[in-house]
Amino acid sequence: MNSTDADNVDKLIAIDLDGTLIAGEDTISDDNIAAIHRAGRQGAAVIIVTGRPYVSADAVASRVGLPPVPLVGFNGAMIRWSQGGAPLTQTCLAADVAEEVVDRCLRQGLHLQYYLDDRMYVSQDNEQVRRYCRRNRMQHIEEPDLRRFAGRQPLKLLVIDDPGRIGQLLEDARRRWDDRIYVTRSMPEYLEFLSPRASKGRALDWLLDFFDLPRQRSLAIGDAMNDLPLLQRAGVPVAMPHADEDLKRIAHFVPSSIENGVAEAIDWFLAQF
Repeated sequence: MNSTDADNVDKLIAIDLDGTLIAGEDTISDDNIAAIHRAGRQGAAVIIVTGRPYVSADAVASRVGLPPVPLVGFNGAMIRWSQGGAPLTQTCLAADVAEEVVDRCLRQGLHLQYYLDDRMYVSQDNEQVRRYCRRNRMQHIEEPDLRRFAGRQPLKLLVIDDPGRIGQLLEDARRRWDDRIYVTRSMPEYLEFLSPRASKGRALDWLLDFFDLPRQRSLAIGDAMNDLPLLQRAGVPVAMPHADEDLKRIAHFVPSSIENGVAEAIDWFLAQF
């Protein structure tokens, strides 16, 4: 989307991917895609806002048929033009606290993924990595000792483990690092560490400034803990039917369908204008 197109945008629709636009492992319904295109024809900028890496978000944008638009990846830590375009903003985790997280995770024997720019490093190739790469349509790079990145500023660190253990690790991380790290959960088996200045909510603020739109003309659709800041900052928050209760409590609308929930939400939103 060039600057002239941006001037013609009068609404913003921010859509999460996993559990929201994408049902199951890798399904996007025809109804959801059709609704996204209807919204575009009616002056809405439809933006993917995801915890996934940029390369994965860009692949979904292409699959859905979005025009050139900013994409939000890494839970708001990166905003970049789609179709392999230029970065717009990037918010990294501080090097010292990243070193602490890496050291603690490795000492606990956790599976850790380390993201520099749009490259993902792992200490070993295993089924967790392969499943993640299939879901996100990306490659990984093996680095036997992630401590080698001491002094670097990653976009994100991600732990994959049993959902029950992830819940315990989440509480421990929040106590340990308090406001030094934004710790969140995008899938039951994922624990994510980011800069406290990065979130989907902050990304929405950036997008509203970019398109020069009032907050009340923004729709956000999500389902998980990492979507809470996004829904809290949107003028019109929508929680998927299976969403966390914290999201449902603030939602203005809850679709009846998981598979076509995005289409339901978009059509409901467009009917108000």
